[in-house]
Amino acid sequence: MDELRALLLTFFGASPAATALTVFIFDIPRDFLSLTGLALGRKKNVRALTKASAAEAEDITAVIPVYNDAEGLLVSLRSIKQQPSPPGRIIVISDGSTDTTNPVLTSLRDRGEIDTLIINERRLGRGVAGNVALHYVETDFVVFIDCDTQLAPNALIALRQRLKERPNAGSCSGNIGISNHRTSLWTALQQLEYMVAIDFGREFMDNFNAIACCSGAFSMFRRKALCTIGGFSPGSGEDLGTTLRFRRAGYEVHFEAEGWAYTNAPETLSALIQQRLRWDRDAFRIQVLQYQQWKKQSPRESSGNSLQRYDYLLFTLLPTLMMPFLIPIIAGVPSDLRLEFLIGGYLFLIGISAFTLAPAFIAYRGQTPTFLLLLIPVYPLYQGLIMKAVRLYAYLSEVIGHASQDDHYVPARIRQKLDRNL
Repeated sequence: MDELRALLLTFFGASPAATALTVFIFDIPRDFLSLTGLALGRKKNVRALTKASAAEAEDITAVIPVYNDAEGLLVSLRSIKQQPSPPGRIIVISDGSTDTTNPVLTSLRDRGEIDTLIINERRLGRGVAGNVALHYVETDFVVFIDCDTQLAPNALIALRQRLKERPNAGSCSGNIGISNHRTSLWTALQQLEYMVAIDFGREFMDNFNAIACCSGAFSMFRRKALCTIGGFSPGSGEDLGTTLRFRRAGYEVHFEAEGWAYTNAPETLSALIQQRLRWDRDAFRIQVLQYQQWKKQSPRESSGNSLQRYDYLLFTLLPTLMMPFLIPIIAGVPSDLRLEFLIGGYLFLIGISAFTLAPAFIAYRGQTPTFLLLLIPVYPLYQGLIMKAVRLYAYLSEVIGHASQDDHYVPARIRQKLDRNL
């Protein structure tokens, strides 16, 4: 115990600048905000979900974009059909699929499992494909679901009820869990990440109407509002871009913690890195280059929009950009104390992770096995070093080489047209 105390004292006393920078870079302020969100959220009464009538359910259209993933589509479709109040209409859009997906979808349509099937001969990208499907939607509410996403019972009811309660809301995102969290170390770590960042972090931001992104995996929209802002953003990062356009058009954007969906996460480190490189490049391009979030959107900017901007700038962008400076600052720690400083610092980060995650497990609304608590000692390494290094590389590659132009999430011909219109 004395050795532990000595290591922690070295961390806090050897170099105050290095200590402060470590605390900031490793997301300690954001962790405490998540804990605040946990406290605020759990003090509220759990919202009672009213059973939707047949007429209310008929007012929802479910849209599932799919690209070469008939198996994932079947999983999503089954979960939609099993809702206590299924949507009135199901639209599936095959966006340039080249495998056996289209024959499977045609068979499902012929059997009445799909109400409307749209087949794009050439791939358009998720945003444009969503806008094509939007032309076929006649209901007041439309929910877009990724083709590998499973909805929990009452998920649609929860999002629809939230939108009905907030007349000025244009969209509402659901809660997301990792369905394959037992598959590998990386999926397990992502489940911990989602617990803090989504279930608690987004609920905290929702208290202030400061949600930045309605997830493409599972979000519901007012059809008229979505059409008013011109539909989905056509490029990559369409969920973030569309959400920011809602905010700038004066609509509220919300998060419904009781509406659950489960998605498969990347199972290997290489697949996870590729996913996060795309996400982080898109976030940097949209938040910094396109929307210039360091500026007020107007002299009368709402407090929610201000908080949403500062959340990204202060707790995502700035810690990431400061990461390279940690090395020379640590090098400035006296050499005879450097090892003790590093060990003490990591032990401190583990303690903060335990302080954050332990109550999160107790209050978490989803189903997560307690064995994930064993990952607390490696969580700071995952969240603070690995993922932040990936994010830094994504930012630099976007600034220097415009790397997002080379990803294939949006077809090259579509991206070229978008670039010409900028």
